Amino acid sequence: MENQRLKFLQSFIGKHFTESPSPFSHWLNGKVISVEEKSIEFQFLVRKDMTNPVGMLHGGVSSGMIDDCVGINFFILALDYFYPTINLNVEFFNPAFEGETVVVKTQVVKQGKTIINIKADVINETTQKLVAQATSNLVVGSIKIQL
Repeated sequence: MENQRLKFLQSFIGKHFTESPSPFSHWLNGKVISVEEKSIEFQFLVRKDMTNPVGMLHGGVSSGMIDDCVGINFFILALDYFYPTINLNVEFFNPAFEGETVVVKTQVVKQGKTIINIKADVINETTQKLVAQATSNLVVGSIKIQL
């Protein structure tokens, strides 16, 4: 059976993902770089309104980028029920500054019957340095996904 959600997201490769139902996702304005069933890459331009007082990408925004991409990676798994995030562990390593571009890469590590573990890396495209690294667990919920 063909995965329609995967095909839908793949239609945005090279473009900004404008069809997300999330207002936060629209604010982030991520561009889809690559999409596979268990891995995605999104690119984000660091804007002034995403920075902390010293001009670096705010850790909360980095975490938001990660969480948004983890959610999108979950969505393309084409499961029937929503899996809310139960934890998001983020480690920060290097800065990204206004005007620079970061790429968030996610990968499903383990997809069990009730828990899905996804990892993510945030890479500064300008410096090629790791900005942040995260793991997240999602647990099966009772809300059926309506499309």
